[in-house]
Amino acid sequence: MTNKVIFRLLAVVLVLIALSSCSKSTPVLYIFNWSDYIDPDLIKEFETQNKCHIKYSTYDSNENMLTKIESSRESFDLVFPSGDHVSILRQAGLLEPLDFGKLPNYQNLDADLLQKAQSFDEGNKFSIPYFWGLTGLMYNKRYVPAELVTSESWSVLGNKYFLEKNKITMLDDGREVIGAALIYNGFDLNDTSDAAMKAATKTLNEWDINITQFDSDSYKNEVPDGTTWIAQAYNGDALQQMNDNKDLFFFLPVEGTSLWMDNIVMLKTSQNKELGYKFIDFLLEADKAKRNAEYTQYATPNKAAGALLADSLKANPLIYPPEEYLQKCYMINAIGDEVKKIDALYEAIKMN
Repeated sequence: MTNKVIFRLLAVVLVLIALSSCSKSTPVLYIFNWSDYIDPDLIKEFETQNKCHIKYSTYDSNENMLTKIESSRESFDLVFPSGDHVSILRQAGLLEPLDFGKLPNYQNLDADLLQKAQSFDEGNKFSIPYFWGLTGLMYNKRYVPAELVTSESWSVLGNKYFLEKNKITMLDDGREVIGAALIYNGFDLNDTSDAAMKAATKTLNEWDINITQFDSDSYKNEVPDGTTWIAQAYNGDALQQMNDNKDLFFFLPVEGTSLWMDNIVMLKTSQNKELGYKFIDFLLEADKAKRNAEYTQYATPNKAAGALLADSLKANPLIYPPEEYLQKCYMINAIGDEVKKIDALYEAIKMN
């Protein structure tokens, strides 16, 4: 082997060693969040500012998130559960109590919403409100006659017009599916009494004849392309799609709906807590939170960011409904072992 070849091989080895060393010295933040739920430019900006890498994984339901956390060897730093699952994660001893001294932008949050968040996180010790929203129905007007949705009622899911067409989907979330049937029948979605469960079962059996699948993600593509005509949907997801397709519409059912708040939590097993605090505080900056709200089309709990939003967003009743409608909405609460009744009904409906 010539000296020139040896020199080239040594050079390659040195470069590989340097790259490996560089890679090991680059901090990595592991984030587990819902899909389409953050402005990707914010991630890139944070990585550049902090000379780090964000490994971003997604889930499509709180239940799937919880299963992954409990069963996976992969350790996430930050997770974005809904309120009832903040309670579940806390009770399981999986959450890190937050050090608010490391979050100077925490002051930007709306005090009234922080008070509401205490329903699932007493003292606001473990969670940071991220977005709040509501669940309704998205449809494609090319396939759904206007007269079927004029009433803006949950009852459209059982309309005989859709019989054997396989064009309706609901979320893969027992609390949302059973909750819709409970609210339609005049019950709180947290009600698991015999009367409530009986009414919900009857309604769901009527709706299920038209339901193709229970999925929390694919409807974002399938309603626009006509594979699905009507889908139970989160308001922000629907509004994102509506921005790109004028045939899409969304309504909040007249009977009322679920109201939820998603939150940022830090897992006790986090391997990079300091970088996690920096990321949370970055998202709490007024301008960053504004940009994130504009991208996701969800209601921000960040009061400072809300003041910066365009009037067209602040006045959109599909994002910020009037108080009289909110009175008909129910927060999804952790209900302990009573959730088994909902889980059992949901599994039975899915198996039909």
